[in-house]
Amino acid sequence: MDTLFAPVGPLKPHLEPYRFWIWLQTVALRLYVRALKGRGVPFMTVIDHRGTVYLQWIGDAPHEREPDPLAFTWSKAFRLAIGDLDSGHPGESRNLVQIDADGQTCPIQFTPTYALPRPDP
Repeated sequence: MDTLFAPVGPLKPHLEPYRFWIWLQTVALRLYVRALKGRGVPFMTVIDHRGTVYLQWIGDAPHEREPDPLAFTWSKAFRLAIGDLDSGHPGESRNLVQIDADGQTCPIQFTPTYALPRPDP
């Protein structure tokens, strides 16, 4: 059997009386995708609460695409400032230990100071 006429999956109970019309919309969208891109191209449809079928995407799935080179990303310094990243500053992440003359170790009492990270290149 051709996937063009495949049945629609499970629907919400209030859409069950309209199953045929929803199926007809999906067949029309499948025909459209085949005419536009050819057979075997992945795509995704979405059915809203009223039974209207929409085309979500054609081609590669959004999570499989390469990231947009013009997409905005926060700088590393800003992400450190708001606490999104852990600091790579060596004085903040190490547990400093002082060795006494008797060979015993005890932690150094200090107040943590935070230096600003270098700007991104």
